[in-house]
Amino acid sequence: MGRSLALALYLLTASRAAPGEAPTRAPRPDGHLAWLHVGRGANLRSLAQLTQRLQRARPKLRHLVTGEGPTPPDLTGFPANTRSDLLPPDRLPALRPFLDHWRPDLAILTGASLPPALITEAAARAIPLILADIRLTPQSAAAWRWRPGMAASLLARFTRILAQDAETAARLRALGGRRLPVDVAGRIEETTDPLPGNEAERAALADLLQTRPVWLAVACPQAEEEAVIAAQAHAMRLAHRMLLILVPSEPDRAPALAERIAREGWITAIRSREEEPDPEVQVFIADSEEELGLWYRLAPVTFMGGTLGEGGTSRNPFEPAALGSAILHGPHPGPYPHAYARLAEARAARRIATPEALAAAVGDLIAPDKAAVLAHNAWAASSGGAEVAERVVQLALATLDARQKPETP
Repeated sequence: MGRSLALALYLLTASRAAPGEAPTRAPRPDGHLAWLHVGRGANLRSLAQLTQRLQRARPKLRHLVTGEGPTPPDLTGFPANTRSDLLPPDRLPALRPFLDHWRPDLAILTGASLPPALITEAAARAIPLILADIRLTPQSAAAWRWRPGMAASLLARFTRILAQDAETAARLRALGGRRLPVDVAGRIEETTDPLPGNEAERAALADLLQTRPVWLAVACPQAEEEAVIAAQAHAMRLAHRMLLILVPSEPDRAPALAERIAREGWITAIRSREEEPDPEVQVFIADSEEELGLWYRLAPVTFMGGTLGEGGTSRNPFEPAALGSAILHGPHPGPYPHAYARLAEARAARRIATPEALAAAVGDLIAPDKAAVLAHNAWAASSGGAEVAERVVQLALATLDARQKPETP
Protein backbone atom coordinates (compact mmCIF):
# COMPACT_ATOMS: atom_id res chain seq x y z
CA MET A 1 0.00 0.00 0.00
CA GLY A 2 1.17 3.52 -0.71
CA ARG A 3 2.70 5.80 1.89
CA SER A 4 0.87 8.94 2.99
CA LEU A 5 2.57 11.89 4.63
CA ALA A 6 -0.80 13.11 5.92
CA LEU A 7 -1.48 9.73 7.57
CA ALA A 8 2.03 9.61 9.06
CA LEU A 9 1.55 13.05 10.62
CA TYR A 10 -1.89 12.04 11.93
CA LEU A 11 -0.47 8.89 13.55
CA LEU A 12 2.40 10.85 15.06
CA THR A 13 -0.11 13.13 16.76
CA ALA A 14 -2.30 10.16 17.72
CA SER A 15 0.63 8.40 19.39
CA ARG A 16 1.41 11.32 21.67
CA ALA A 17 -2.00 11.62 23.28
CA ALA A 18 -2.25 10.63 26.94
CA PRO A 19 -4.11 7.34 27.44
CA GLY A 20 -6.27 8.66 30.28
CA GLU A 21 -8.02 6.43 32.79
CA ALA A 22 -8.47 2.84 31.57
CA PRO A 23 -12.18 1.94 31.34
CA THR A 24 -13.63 -1.18 32.94
CA ARG A 25 -14.50 -3.78 30.32
CA ALA A 26 -16.41 -7.03 30.44
CA PRO A 27 -14.25 -10.14 30.10
CA ARG A 28 -13.52 -11.26 26.56
CA PRO A 29 -15.51 -14.41 25.78
CA ASP A 30 -13.63 -17.54 24.78
CA GLY A 31 -13.46 -18.50 21.13
CA HIS A 32 -13.46 -16.50 17.93
CA LEU A 33 -14.76 -12.93 18.16
CA ALA A 34 -16.29 -10.82 15.37
CA TRP A 35 -16.24 -7.07 16.02
CA LEU A 36 -18.92 -4.92 14.41
CA HIS A 37 -18.67 -1.12 14.58
CA VAL A 38 -21.81 0.98 14.00
CA GLY A 39 -20.37 4.00 12.23
CA ARG A 40 -21.91 7.21 10.90
CA GLY A 41 -25.07 6.48 8.91
CA ALA A 42 -25.35 2.80 9.95
CA ASN A 43 -28.47 1.39 11.63
CA LEU A 44 -28.12 -0.48 14.92
CA ARG A 45 -31.24 -2.60 14.36
CA SER A 46 -29.94 -3.69 10.96
CA LEU A 47 -26.65 -4.70 12.57
CA ALA A 48 -28.54 -6.67 15.22
CA GLN A 49 -30.26 -8.72 12.54
CA LEU A 50 -26.98 -9.16 10.67
CA THR A 51 -25.37 -10.45 13.87
CA GLN A 52 -28.25 -12.88 14.36
CA ARG A 53 -27.55 -14.27 10.90
CA LEU A 54 -23.88 -14.66 11.76
CA GLN A 55 -24.86 -16.45 14.95
CA ARG A 56 -27.12 -18.91 13.14
CA ALA A 57 -24.36 -19.67 10.65
CA ARG A 58 -21.66 -20.02 13.34
CA PRO A 59 -23.22 -20.77 16.75
CA LYS A 60 -19.82 -20.72 18.49
CA LEU A 61 -18.87 -17.29 17.15
CA ARG A 62 -18.89 -14.45 19.70
CA HIS A 63 -19.61 -10.80 18.94
CA LEU A 64 -18.49 -7.34 20.04
CA VAL A 65 -20.45 -4.21 19.06
CA THR A 66 -19.20 -0.63 19.33
CA GLY A 67 -20.80 2.64 18.33
CA GLU A 68 -20.04 6.34 18.16
CA GLY A 69 -22.31 7.59 20.93
CA PRO A 70 -21.39 8.53 24.48
CA THR A 71 -22.62 5.15 25.77
CA PRO A 72 -22.17 1.56 24.54
CA PRO A 73 -24.77 0.40 22.00
CA ASP A 74 -28.02 -1.08 23.25
CA LEU A 75 -27.87 -4.85 22.66
CA THR A 76 -31.62 -5.35 22.23
CA GLY A 77 -32.09 -7.76 19.34
CA PHE A 78 -28.50 -9.01 19.38
CA PRO A 79 -27.53 -12.61 20.22
CA ALA A 80 -27.11 -13.36 23.91
CA ASN A 81 -23.35 -13.84 23.57
CA THR A 82 -22.78 -10.29 22.28
CA ARG A 83 -20.72 -7.74 24.22
CA SER A 84 -20.79 -3.98 23.77
CA ASP A 85 -18.15 -1.40 24.49
CA LEU A 86 -17.35 2.25 23.92
CA LEU A 87 -15.08 2.86 20.97
CA PRO A 88 -12.01 4.62 22.37
CA PRO A 89 -10.89 8.00 21.01
CA ASP A 90 -8.87 7.62 17.81
CA ARG A 91 -5.61 7.76 19.72
CA LEU A 92 -3.13 4.88 19.88
CA PRO A 93 -2.63 4.87 23.68
CA ALA A 94 -6.40 4.32 24.04
CA LEU A 95 -6.86 1.97 21.07
CA ARG A 96 -4.07 -0.44 21.92
CA PRO A 97 -5.49 -1.55 25.31
CA PHE A 98 -8.89 -1.90 23.64
CA LEU A 99 -7.47 -4.23 20.98
CA ASP A 100 -5.27 -6.03 23.50
CA HIS A 101 -8.36 -6.82 25.56
CA TRP A 102 -10.80 -7.90 22.85
CA ARG A 103 -8.38 -9.47 20.31
CA PRO A 104 -11.00 -9.60 17.53
CA ASP A 105 -10.59 -12.17 14.76
CA LEU A 106 -12.48 -9.94 12.32
CA ALA A 107 -13.56 -6.28 12.23
CA ILE A 108 -16.60 -5.16 10.24
CA LEU A 109 -16.86 -1.37 10.09
CA THR A 110 -20.23 -0.13 8.87
CA GLY A 111 -21.23 3.35 7.77
CA ALA A 112 -19.07 6.21 6.57
CA SER A 113 -16.65 6.50 9.51
CA LEU A 114 -12.95 5.90 8.76
CA PRO A 115 -10.97 6.36 12.02
CA PRO A 116 -7.35 6.47 10.77
CA ALA A 117 -5.56 5.27 13.91
CA LEU A 118 -8.01 2.45 14.50
CA ILE A 119 -7.77 1.20 10.91
CA THR A 120 -3.98 1.42 10.89
CA GLU A 121 -3.50 -0.32 14.23
CA ALA A 122 -5.99 -3.11 13.44
CA ALA A 123 -4.31 -3.76 10.10
CA ALA A 124 -0.88 -3.79 11.78
CA ARG A 125 -2.17 -6.60 14.01
CA ALA A 126 -3.34 -8.55 10.94
CA ILE A 127 -7.00 -8.23 11.94
CA PRO A 128 -9.02 -8.62 8.71
CA LEU A 129 -11.00 -5.45 8.00
CA ILE A 130 -14.28 -5.26 6.08
CA LEU A 131 -15.95 -1.93 5.31
CA ALA A 132 -19.69 -2.43 4.69
CA ASP A 133 -22.83 -0.36 4.27
CA ILE A 134 -20.86 2.76 3.32
CA ARG A 135 -22.51 5.65 1.52
CA LEU A 136 -20.09 8.41 0.58
CA THR A 137 -21.70 11.72 -0.37
CA PRO A 138 -19.94 14.23 -2.67
CA GLN A 139 -19.32 16.42 0.39
CA SER A 140 -17.76 13.53 2.35
CA ALA A 141 -15.54 12.57 -0.58
CA ALA A 142 -14.42 16.18 -1.03
CA ALA A 143 -13.35 16.34 2.62
CA TRP A 144 -10.67 13.70 1.97
CA ARG A 145 -9.10 15.46 -1.01
CA TRP A 146 -7.09 17.92 1.05
CA ARG A 147 -5.24 14.95 2.64
CA PRO A 148 -3.36 13.52 -0.36
CA GLY A 149 -2.99 9.76 -0.23
CA MET A 150 -4.45 9.39 3.25
CA ALA A 151 -7.80 7.99 2.11
CA ALA A 152 -6.09 5.68 -0.38
CA SER A 153 -3.73 4.38 2.30
CA LEU A 154 -6.60 3.68 4.71
CA LEU A 155 -8.90 2.09 2.13
CA ALA A 156 -6.09 -0.20 0.96
CA ARG A 157 -6.07 -1.83 4.40
CA PHE A 158 -9.55 -3.30 3.93
CA THR A 159 -9.96 -6.86 2.68
CA ARG A 160 -13.25 -5.93 0.99
CA ILE A 161 -15.47 -2.85 0.75
CA LEU A 162 -19.22 -3.09 0.16
CA ALA A 163 -20.78 0.18 -0.99
CA GLN A 164 -24.46 1.07 -0.77
CA ASP A 165 -24.64 2.37 -4.34
CA ALA A 166 -22.70 2.79 -7.57
CA GLU A 167 -22.01 6.48 -6.91
CA THR A 168 -20.31 5.63 -3.61
CA ALA A 169 -18.26 2.90 -5.29
CA ALA A 170 -17.08 5.37 -7.94
CA ARG A 171 -16.10 7.96 -5.30
CA LEU A 172 -14.20 5.32 -3.32
CA ARG A 173 -12.27 4.25 -6.42
CA ALA A 174 -11.46 7.89 -7.14
CA LEU A 175 -9.93 8.09 -3.67
CA GLY A 176 -8.39 4.62 -3.46
CA GLY A 177 -7.57 3.69 -7.04
CA ARG A 178 -9.18 1.44 -9.62
CA ARG A 179 -7.89 -1.75 -7.99
CA LEU A 180 -9.67 -1.00 -4.74
CA PRO A 181 -11.66 -4.15 -3.71
CA VAL A 182 -15.05 -2.43 -3.70
CA ASP A 183 -18.40 -3.88 -4.78
CA VAL A 184 -21.90 -2.43 -4.89
CA ALA A 185 -23.99 -4.43 -2.41
CA GLY A 186 -26.83 -2.11 -1.34
CA ARG A 187 -27.81 -1.08 2.16
CA ILE A 188 -27.85 -3.40 5.14
CA GLU A 189 -31.51 -2.90 5.84
CA GLU A 190 -33.69 -3.65 8.80
CA THR A 191 -35.80 -6.66 7.90
CA THR A 192 -36.98 -9.92 9.42
CA ASP A 193 -37.02 -13.55 8.44
CA PRO A 194 -40.43 -14.91 7.38
CA LEU A 195 -42.36 -16.16 10.38
CA PRO A 196 -43.05 -19.91 10.24
CA GLY A 197 -46.47 -21.21 9.33
CA ASN A 198 -48.08 -24.64 9.16
CA GLU A 199 -48.54 -25.28 5.44
CA ALA A 200 -51.18 -27.97 5.94
CA GLU A 201 -53.18 -25.61 8.16
CA ARG A 202 -52.78 -22.77 5.66
CA ALA A 203 -54.02 -24.96 2.81
CA ALA A 204 -57.02 -26.14 4.82
CA LEU A 205 -58.00 -22.59 5.82
CA ALA A 206 -57.46 -21.29 2.28
CA ASP A 207 -59.82 -24.02 1.02
CA LEU A 208 -62.38 -23.01 3.65
CA LEU A 209 -62.10 -19.32 2.80
CA GLN A 210 -62.08 -19.97 -0.96
CA THR A 211 -62.48 -16.60 -2.68
CA ARG A 212 -63.55 -14.58 0.37
CA PRO A 213 -61.76 -11.23 0.70
CA VAL A 214 -59.71 -11.19 3.93
CA TRP A 215 -57.84 -8.58 5.93
CA LEU A 216 -55.88 -8.80 9.15
CA ALA A 217 -55.57 -6.46 12.14
CA VAL A 218 -52.50 -7.56 14.09
CA ALA A 219 -51.50 -6.65 17.66
CA CYS A 220 -54.66 -4.58 17.97
CA PRO A 221 -54.92 -2.74 21.32
CA GLN A 222 -58.25 -2.19 22.99
CA ALA A 223 -58.16 1.51 22.11
CA GLU A 224 -58.17 0.70 18.38
CA GLU A 225 -60.82 -2.02 18.34
CA GLU A 226 -63.62 0.45 17.54
CA ALA A 227 -61.72 1.75 14.51
CA VAL A 228 -61.03 -1.77 13.26
CA ILE A 229 -64.67 -2.88 13.63
CA ALA A 230 -65.84 0.31 11.90
CA ALA A 231 -63.45 -0.43 9.05
CA GLN A 232 -64.85 -3.95 8.76
CA ALA A 233 -68.41 -2.58 8.67
CA HIS A 234 -67.43 -0.20 5.87
CA ALA A 235 -65.65 -2.97 3.94
CA MET A 236 -68.64 -5.30 4.20
CA ARG A 237 -70.84 -2.69 2.52
CA LEU A 238 -68.50 -3.03 -0.46
CA ALA A 239 -67.90 -6.77 -0.19
CA HIS A 240 -70.46 -8.48 2.02
CA ARG A 241 -68.37 -11.67 2.42
CA MET A 242 -65.37 -9.78 3.82
CA LEU A 243 -63.62 -11.51 6.74
CA LEU A 244 -61.64 -9.71 9.44
CA ILE A 245 -58.96 -11.73 11.23
CA LEU A 246 -58.43 -9.83 14.48
CA VAL A 247 -55.34 -10.51 16.61
CA PRO A 248 -55.74 -8.64 19.93
CA SER A 249 -52.62 -7.30 21.60
CA GLU A 250 -53.80 -9.02 24.79
CA PRO A 251 -54.83 -12.57 23.80
CA ASP A 252 -56.64 -13.21 27.08
CA ARG A 253 -59.16 -10.52 26.09
CA ALA A 254 -60.50 -12.70 23.28
CA PRO A 255 -63.64 -14.03 25.06
CA ALA A 256 -64.72 -10.58 26.29
CA LEU A 257 -63.96 -9.06 22.89
CA ALA A 258 -66.00 -11.72 21.07
CA GLU A 259 -68.91 -11.25 23.46
CA ARG A 260 -68.89 -7.49 23.00
CA ILE A 261 -68.74 -7.74 19.21
CA ALA A 262 -71.52 -10.33 19.19
CA ARG A 263 -73.78 -7.95 21.15
CA GLU A 264 -73.41 -5.53 18.25
CA GLY A 265 -74.75 -8.14 15.85
CA TRP A 266 -71.50 -9.61 14.49
CA ILE A 267 -70.93 -13.33 13.95
CA THR A 268 -67.63 -14.21 15.58
CA ALA A 269 -65.36 -17.20 16.13
CA ILE A 270 -62.32 -17.69 18.38
CA ARG A 271 -59.27 -19.63 17.30
CA SER A 272 -58.35 -20.94 20.78
CA ARG A 273 -61.78 -22.59 21.03
CA GLU A 274 -60.95 -24.50 17.85
CA GLU A 275 -63.68 -22.62 16.00
CA GLU A 276 -63.29 -22.03 12.27
CA PRO A 277 -63.79 -18.97 10.04
CA ASP A 278 -66.88 -20.54 8.50
CA PRO A 279 -68.67 -18.71 5.64
CA GLU A 280 -71.05 -16.90 8.01
CA VAL A 281 -68.27 -15.70 10.36
CA GLN A 282 -67.49 -11.99 9.95
CA VAL A 283 -64.81 -11.50 12.65
CA PHE A 284 -62.38 -14.31 13.41
CA ILE A 285 -60.42 -13.65 16.62
CA ALA A 286 -56.99 -15.24 16.38
CA ASP A 287 -55.84 -15.12 19.99
CA SER A 288 -52.35 -16.58 19.64
CA GLU A 289 -49.28 -14.71 18.41
CA GLU A 290 -47.60 -18.06 17.72
CA GLU A 291 -49.62 -18.36 14.50
CA LEU A 292 -48.94 -14.92 13.03
CA GLY A 293 -47.05 -16.47 10.13
CA LEU A 294 -50.24 -18.33 9.19
CA TRP A 295 -52.43 -15.21 9.24
CA TYR A 296 -49.93 -13.11 7.26
CA ARG A 297 -49.97 -15.80 4.59
CA LEU A 298 -53.76 -15.84 4.41
CA ALA A 299 -54.48 -12.09 4.53
CA PRO A 300 -53.63 -9.94 1.48
CA VAL A 301 -53.89 -6.80 3.65
CA THR A 302 -52.55 -6.23 7.19
CA PHE A 303 -53.26 -3.30 9.49
CA MET A 304 -50.46 -2.81 12.03
CA GLY A 305 -52.28 -2.32 15.32
CA GLY A 306 -50.83 0.08 17.86
CA THR A 307 -49.91 2.70 15.24
CA LEU A 308 -53.01 4.90 15.39
CA GLY A 309 -52.37 6.33 18.85
CA GLU A 310 -49.28 7.39 20.75
CA GLY A 311 -47.77 4.83 23.08
CA GLY A 312 -49.06 1.85 21.13
CA THR A 313 -46.83 -1.18 20.73
CA SER A 314 -46.91 -2.58 17.27
CA ARG A 315 -45.06 -5.44 15.64
CA ASN A 316 -42.29 -5.18 13.08
CA PRO A 317 -43.90 -4.27 9.73
CA PHE A 318 -41.38 -6.46 7.92
CA GLU A 319 -43.23 -9.50 9.31
CA PRO A 320 -46.16 -9.09 6.88
CA ALA A 321 -43.85 -7.61 4.22
CA ALA A 322 -41.75 -10.77 4.14
CA LEU A 323 -44.88 -12.86 3.52
CA GLY A 324 -46.47 -10.70 0.82
CA SER A 325 -49.20 -8.92 2.76
CA ALA A 326 -49.95 -5.26 1.96
CA ILE A 327 -49.42 -2.97 4.95
CA LEU A 328 -51.64 -0.28 6.47
CA HIS A 329 -50.41 1.71 9.45
CA GLY A 330 -51.12 4.83 11.46
CA PRO A 331 -48.88 7.85 12.13
CA HIS A 332 -47.08 6.40 15.18
CA PRO A 333 -44.37 3.86 14.23
CA GLY A 334 -43.44 2.97 17.82
CA PRO A 335 -40.08 1.19 17.96
CA TYR A 336 -39.84 0.78 14.15
CA PRO A 337 -39.42 4.27 12.63
CA HIS A 338 -36.66 3.15 10.25
CA ALA A 339 -38.69 0.19 9.02
CA TYR A 340 -41.74 2.32 8.24
CA ALA A 341 -39.58 5.01 6.60
CA ARG A 342 -38.01 2.41 4.34
CA LEU A 343 -41.38 0.92 3.40
CA ALA A 344 -42.66 4.42 2.61
CA GLU A 345 -39.62 5.06 0.42
CA ALA A 346 -40.32 1.81 -1.46
CA ARG A 347 -44.04 2.67 -1.81
CA ALA A 348 -44.69 -0.54 0.07
CA ALA A 349 -47.15 0.63 2.73
CA ARG A 350 -50.05 3.03 3.11
CA ARG A 351 -50.07 5.49 5.99
CA ILE A 352 -53.41 6.53 7.45
CA ALA A 353 -53.81 9.54 9.70
CA THR A 354 -57.11 8.83 11.48
CA PRO A 355 -59.38 5.91 12.43
CA GLU A 356 -61.83 7.10 9.76
CA ALA A 357 -59.10 6.83 7.14
CA LEU A 358 -58.57 3.18 8.07
CA ALA A 359 -62.09 2.33 6.88
CA ALA A 360 -61.51 4.07 3.56
CA ALA A 361 -58.14 2.37 3.07
CA VAL A 362 -59.46 -1.11 3.80
CA GLY A 363 -62.34 -0.52 1.41
CA ASP A 364 -59.95 0.68 -1.28
CA LEU A 365 -57.61 -2.30 -0.93
CA ILE A 366 -60.43 -4.78 -1.47
CA ALA A 367 -59.41 -4.34 -5.10
CA PRO A 368 -56.84 -7.15 -5.54
CA ASP A 369 -54.67 -5.21 -7.98
CA LYS A 370 -54.14 -2.32 -5.52
CA ALA A 371 -53.27 -4.64 -2.63
CA ALA A 372 -50.94 -6.63 -4.90
CA VAL A 373 -48.86 -3.56 -5.79
CA LEU A 374 -48.29 -2.70 -2.13
CA ALA A 375 -47.62 -6.33 -1.23
CA HIS A 376 -45.10 -6.80 -4.05
CA ASN A 377 -43.22 -3.63 -3.12
CA ALA A 378 -43.17 -4.67 0.53
CA TRP A 379 -41.85 -8.12 -0.31
CA ALA A 380 -39.18 -6.64 -2.59
CA ALA A 381 -38.03 -4.23 0.13
CA SER A 382 -37.87 -7.05 2.67
CA SER A 383 -36.11 -9.60 0.48
CA GLY A 384 -33.63 -7.03 -0.85
CA GLY A 385 -32.48 -6.17 2.67
CA ALA A 386 -32.13 -9.86 3.49
CA GLU A 387 -29.96 -10.46 0.41
CA VAL A 388 -27.53 -7.67 1.36
CA ALA A 389 -27.24 -8.93 4.93
CA GLU A 390 -26.61 -12.47 3.69
CA ARG A 391 -23.87 -11.23 1.38
CA VAL A 392 -22.08 -9.54 4.28
CA VAL A 393 -22.45 -12.70 6.38
CA GLN A 394 -20.95 -14.91 3.68
CA LEU A 395 -18.06 -12.48 3.19
CA ALA A 396 -17.41 -12.39 6.94
CA LEU A 397 -17.44 -16.18 7.23
CA ALA A 398 -15.13 -16.60 4.23
CA THR A 399 -12.73 -14.04 5.74
CA LEU A 400 -12.73 -15.86 9.08
CA ASP A 401 -12.16 -19.21 7.38
CA ALA A 402 -9.25 -17.83 5.36
CA ARG A 403 -7.63 -16.45 8.49
CA GLN A 404 -8.01 -19.68 10.45
CA LYS A 405 -6.85 -21.97 7.64
CA PRO A 406 -3.31 -23.16 8.32
CA GLU A 407 -0.74 -22.26 5.72
CA THR A 408 0.49 -25.11 3.53
CA PRO A 409 4.23 -25.74 3.72
